[in-house]
Amino acid sequence: MTKLKGTIRITSSAQSDKSRPFFDAAFLPYAGRLNTQVLRLPNEDELIEFLMRLKISEDDSARWAGKAKSEGIILIPEVQLTEEQLKSNGLLK
Repeated sequence: MTKLKGTIRITSSAQSDKSRPFFDAAFLPYAGRLNTQVLRLPNEDELIEFLMRLKISEDDSARWAGKAKSEGIILIPEVQLTEEQLKSNGLLK
């Protein structure tokens, strides 16, 4: 299987009158075009579980989630995933 290299972009949305806070995660490949999609995660715990499914350690996942919550947008560089991993985690159509 081909490994794809790219960046995971996570943006957080603050709570408003009409919606609860959530996180959006997307895979941005370094080269080529992929039919990627944005995955909406309802809370910080779901974000940590998602990052762990992408083979990021629990400590790093919690650190990235906290950073996303406080800064609003983060980029996790140098992520290598197969197409199957992207599809199974909802990042690729």
